[in-house]
Amino acid sequence: MEAIMMPVVILGITGILMGLFLAYASKKFEVEVDPKVEAILAILPGANCGACGFPGCAGYATGVALEGAKMTLCAPGGPKVAQKIGDIMGVAVEMPVKKKPAAKKPVEKKVAPVAQTGEPISASQEFIEKNKRMLMKFKEAFDAGDKEGFEKLENLAKMAKKDELLKYYEEIKAGKIIPDGSAPVAAAGVTNANAISATKEFVEKNKRMLMKFKEAFDAGDKEGFEKLENLAKMAKKDELLKYYEEIKAGKIVPDPATMTEAVATVKAEVISATKEFVEKNKRMLMKFKEAFDAGDKEGFEKLENLAKMAKKDELLKYYEEIKAGKTVPDPATMPDTPTVKKEAPKAETKTEDPKKQEASYCSVLGDGLCVPEQNEKVKEDIKKQAEPPKTPEEMEKEKQSASYCSTLGDGLCVPEENEQIVKQNLHQEIDKEIK
Repeated sequence: MEAIMMPVVILGITGILMGLFLAYASKKFEVEVDPKVEAILAILPGANCGACGFPGCAGYATGVALEGAKMTLCAPGGPKVAQKIGDIMGVAVEMPVKKKPAAKKPVEKKVAPVAQTGEPISASQEFIEKNKRMLMKFKEAFDAGDKEGFEKLENLAKMAKKDELLKYYEEIKAGKIIPDGSAPVAAAGVTNANAISATKEFVEKNKRMLMKFKEAFDAGDKEGFEKLENLAKMAKKDELLKYYEEIKAGKIVPDPATMTEAVATVKAEVISATKEFVEKNKRMLMKFKEAFDAGDKEGFEKLENLAKMAKKDELLKYYEEIKAGKTVPDPATMPDTPTVKKEAPKAETKTEDPKKQEASYCSVLGDGLCVPEQNEKVKEDIKKQAEPPKTPEEMEKEKQSASYCSTLGDGLCVPEENEQIVKQNLHQEIDKEIK
């Protein structure tokens, strides 16, 4: 019996001693727990899922209370648990706004290169030389299927209002090629490859303006070429505007050095004036032609008005011929005007028949009256009766003018001694008006 009881007693005493030791140790080595940890642990769902990044809910509660972890990490608890944790910690909690996942950019498909037609773009050689770099960049980007690259170049051209450049971009997209700028482009895009219809003289005088307009138009600089058009309108340069329209239609500005008079002039016809008339009036004719060719409407209309005031009907006639495109010839190259020889009137044979005698002469009084030759005096009397009587002033003027008739081209007859005064006054008046 004793053999059985002794081990039991010893084990009992050992257990009691160990219990006492553990109770003492728990009290001696007890670790104080933050009440906030216990409060947070109490409101957590207790799933111990580890989604918060801590080992279990206790670890998360300790992390929040003692380590400053975020209070919004508990996914199962959601905003409600986060709000309660904030109340325990005495902090307002703001739940993070969930951002929608960014939409994936569609993968741009590379544009398949268009089969080249071998036909060159319709740009002029001058335009290609100036814009070759941009055209080649666009072609390279388009051929490589780099949509972003060639669209960027298109947008740049739109921003700069380069309409013509955009036009050639479209031609490149259609498969046309860019010809080598060094090689002559026969008809690469020029709708009408012939030159403008200006004279050599006009091109020489206005080459700078014509070239500026062409450069602005070819570059698609709408603001630039419209400004030049407005300037020409303000200056009433109608002919310049006419050639601007021809340039817009695709015509080129020729080099005056290579132009010949026959090619340059629209009509090579000369005015129908005599050599003598051209020599006397060359200065006025040339001034009128220069004003008309330059589109100076005010200038040539002033010359027309002067001619009307001076009753220069013949001069006005040649002004009209110049306006029709005829040129003023050089008197030195003109042949002498052949003088028409007037045939001497044949001596009338008197016949005995009075009726034949009467038929041999008819007066030209405009009344259809035919009188015999011997009735000349009767004819003069009839003429005097038909005309109104002249005043004494008119009679005096006739006497004065009989001494000399000037050849000023206006039909004016003046006394010989007044010739120089009339000529001088008329030339001074014309020069004054022209200036």
